[in-house]
Order: sequence, then C-alpha cells, then structure tokens
Amino acid sequence: MKYEDIPEHLILNYEALKIVLFEEVKSLFMDRPHVLSKWSSLAYQMTKEEILNQKPTDDMRSFGVLISLFTEAFFHQKPITKEMIKDVVSSSGDTIKAFITGHLHQEFPEVEVKYSFNDNKIEEALEKDYILSSTNMDFHLMRDMVTKKNDFKEGEAGYLATEIIDNRGNVKGVAELRPHELQTELTIEQQVWLETLGETLNSLDDLTADLFDLISYLWLTQPKSSDGYIEFHSNDALRLRNIKKRSFAGKEFDYREEDRFNIMRRVAALSSIWVSLGDQTIKIVNTEGLQDSELYKFKDFQKMFEIGKIRIAYDKNTGEAKGIYAVQVRPTSILTPYLEGPKKTLGILDLKVFKYSHTSQRAHKRLTRYLNLQWRIRTVRNTLGQPFKVGTLLKEMDFSSRYTGVALRDKFENTLDDLQDDGVIKKWMYLDELDEEMVGKRNWVKEYWSKLNVHILPADYIVKENRKILSSKPVTNKRLIETSIAQSAADIELVPSGHSMAIQSAIDPQEPIALTPEKMKEALEFLNISIRQASEEIGIAHTTLSRYIKRENKRQNKKNDEKMLNWLKQKLN
Repeated sequence: MKYEDIPEHLILNYEALKIVLFEEVKSLFMDRPHVLSKWSSLAYQMTKEEILNQKPTDDMRSFGVLISLFTEAFFHQKPITKEMIKDVVSSSGDTIKAFITGHLHQEFPEVEVKYSFNDNKIEEALEKDYILSSTNMDFHLMRDMVTKKNDFKEGEAGYLATEIIDNRGNVKGVAELRPHELQTELTIEQQVWLETLGETLNSLDDLTADLFDLISYLWLTQPKSSDGYIEFHSNDALRLRNIKKRSFAGKEFDYREEDRFNIMRRVAALSSIWVSLGDQTIKIVNTEGLQDSELYKFKDFQKMFEIGKIRIAYDKNTGEAKGIYAVQVRPTSILTPYLEGPKKTLGILDLKVFKYSHTSQRAHKRLTRYLNLQWRIRTVRNTLGQPFKVGTLLKEMDFSSRYTGVALRDKFENTLDDLQDDGVIKKWMYLDELDEEMVGKRNWVKEYWSKLNVHILPADYIVKENRKILSSKPVTNKRLIETSIAQSAADIELVPSGHSMAIQSAIDPQEPIALTPEKMKEALEFLNISIRQASEEIGIAHTTLSRYIKRENKRQNKKNDEKMLNWLKQKLN
C-alpha cells in the first residue's frame, strides 16, 4: 500500500493508519534518522500478530506509542481519516514530539543521550532572541553571587562562604559551598557527578550565572516530573552560546566533550551552593565588621538547586563513561518564589548575554543582565529615560583592578558601544558634556568621571515585550510589583526627576505628556525658571500657577489647563 493512494476522507484500517501516521509525523523527527529508519520498516510491514489483532505489538516501542496516542488520546477509538491526522499534526506537532521524545530516550539510550527534551523551547528562544528572567533584586543578588569566586573565604563552619550584599551595604544573606556527602555505594553516574564537583570554586563565573538563568527559565516554562524536576541538557546551553560542533571533511559532528564538561561542572557548582537569606533584621556592613555574623538573623541554609537523575554517554567500544550530558534539576524553595510564587516579577533577558564570552567579555554579560533588570523596573515606574551614574555602571561591570584611569574609561565606553552595535541597547550618551581637561587629574575617576550621568535607551523590542508582560498581570499583583520596585530602589539612580521627564518625552514621542501638578513642578526645576517667569510665558497669573502646583485650586479651569499643557509640550518636546 502506498501513502499517495490513500484518499483523504477514507476511514483508515490499521494497516493504512500506520502508513499515514508515519508519513505525516516524520517531519517532526527529521533530526533523528535512527528513529525514522526503524519507524519506516514498522509502518510498511505487518507481522502475523498485527494481522491477527489489528493493533501494535509491545516490541514496536515508540511507534506503537505513537499509534496509541492517536487512537486512544486524540480520537479515543473513533474512526480516523488521513485528513484528521493532518489536522492534528499541524495543530499539535510540538505536543506529539514532546510526548514521544520521552519514549525515545528509553528505546535508543546510546543515541538519544545527545538529544535534549528542551529543543523546541530553545528554538523558540533563539527565534525571539530573549528568555524570561526574574527581576527581583534578591534573585539578582544570588545570581550575581555565583560570578564572584574570589569573594568566598573560609567561614566559621569550615565551608567557603560569602555574604550576599546589596548596593547599599545591606547584608541580604550568606552563601556557602558545601561538598556533597559521600555514600558507601555509588552508581557510575553518581561517581562521575562527584568527579565533576571537584572544581566547584573555580567553576563560579559569569557562565555559571548564564546557567542559573537558563535552568530557571526552563523550569518556569517546561513540563516537570511528578517530583518537580525538569531535564537540563548541555545542548541547551551550547546552542544558546552558539558553540560550534566538531567538523571533519566538511561534515558536522557532535559538540566537543570539553565544551559539555565546561557546562556540566558549572551546573554541579550551582548544586553545591547553599544559601541562607535574612529575615527583616538587616545588618549594615562596614569594613571592620564583615565577618561579624552575630548582628543579623538568617533562616536555615538551603541548596539553590537539587539534582535528580543523571544521563551519561558511554563509549560504544569500551563501555566507559564519556561524560555527563544531562541532569534532572529543580530550583529549591529559596528560588521558586521568584519564579512562580508571591515574589514573581518576570522581565526580558536579551539572549546575547549567553553569546558574550565569560572571559573576554565579562563586563558585557554583567551590564546586559543589570540593564535588562532595570528596563523591567523602569517600565513599571515609567522612568525609562532616567539616567545612570557612571559609578553605578562601573560597579556592575566589575572591571579588573588592572584597568585604571583612561584605560578604564576606554573599556567602559567600548563595552557600551558594543552593546549598542549588537542591539542590546538602542543608544547611549553622556548627558553632561565631558570636560577633557579633567581627565588625567588626581582622583579624576572618583571625583569627576564616576559622578557623570549617562543616558542609555533600551532596545524597542525589550520595552514592547516588558509592557506585554505587565499588561497581562492581574491587578491584584500591583502590590507585589511595587514591593519588587521598593526592593530594587538601591539600584536605581536618584537624579533630578525633571531631567528624566524631559529625556523621556524627547526620546519616546508615543508617551504623551500629561499635565499634572507634579509634572509642572518637575519642568520648572529642570528648566531652572521661577513660577512668575513660567506664568508669564504661559499667559496666566503667577498665583494661579502657584495654587495649581500646590493643588490649592478649588475648581478646574479648562482654558488654563490647555495653556499649561501647550507650554509643557513646547518646552519638553
């Protein structure tokens, strides 16, 4: 029987059903020739048992599951036609592939170890060029902590430990690196995992922070096992990082084992970090009391990530373990409130953060994360035009101490230029004219340059997507958003509000200028003019303008409102 000879509306018998299913579904598995090869032979052959029972046999494995998926789940023993199968594959292809993939890993373990359950989600991220990430400040501080291995020192309990400190010097928690407890009997997979844990401290860097974000995102968006795990595959990170596969004679093969190991040892490091976040008692840190942990209270320590089952590739010839390809992983309750609980505030994280090098472009990665965090916060506050202090950005970029003076300024400006060229940001500029005569003078970086204001305009798509996220939030989440903003206040530059308003109006014409007493007051401060001068320009009495700003007018005067609004538009556009 040929597929082409089967009519669209014919009710299919078992033999025809197999052929149609294979031909319609095979496009979903073109990346798996080993699967299609076996399915093809099963689809076009009928065993004696199949002829007798008219249903798949147990040894058909995944292909039998595919048949049952349509006959039992999609159509529940109803008559099926070719057209009906086409419609289901067209509308539910991703669901079909996700369901069958789990069975493929059991049927073809040696081959399937190289495939990820998350291929569709990674493909979607690559198409969008972003993933979602928590924009809660505590989440950001924990992520930032895993990039700073030099901050870990010998602690009181004998572990390497560091304090989690925000930009105001508040101690928000403590993190410790704890080795896993050894068991008396270990499986091969566990032994390999313990070997991977050997370089825990040296595995803490900005690539580890990338994996922190990626695992959190996959856990947020992918189906979970009954005990809350998702599978993370080394392919997931390697694809986002745009790592090239091995090639020979023009043919592309698999990723290098070294690249996989670099990913999985960092996942192992994440699973070795235990965190204790503080309660409402906060200690203000000073340089003399960093080791004094008696002045603040902390909750019990918890791991950040739990590891479940481990998938390892074995050498076909020797049977020896080649390396870890995938692990089951789940964030613990120290992280989950920021992903799906009461502290959930999600925003856009530009995918280019994964493509920047964690060695030569560390500042690019750090600044991308920080700015993406700020875009979410400032979208809520409607302060996207608010400038940043150079000093704040330098602290986030965390350049090596070997860069000083002019070299530091060059690194700073080149990083922002790169982000602009790559579309991570739309534009950047100094708001204050740079006085080159100050450059090179004693303490010029600290006393002059670091205090300058820099305007950074976010990429249009980030603003658009963040607004979509916000618009989909229920009204009941308003207080939670405001709480998140308050927690993030330490990271938001406090500059004259009129400065921000003028920039926002000029750069974003879609945001109309609204007349309010606060806007009018900000405009006067920014323009540095008196109420009397403004009232003369507007054409109203200065007492009228004064009462308006102080909200002392007893009734609204539409003509005066129109004059003030026109004046604002003239001055600020």
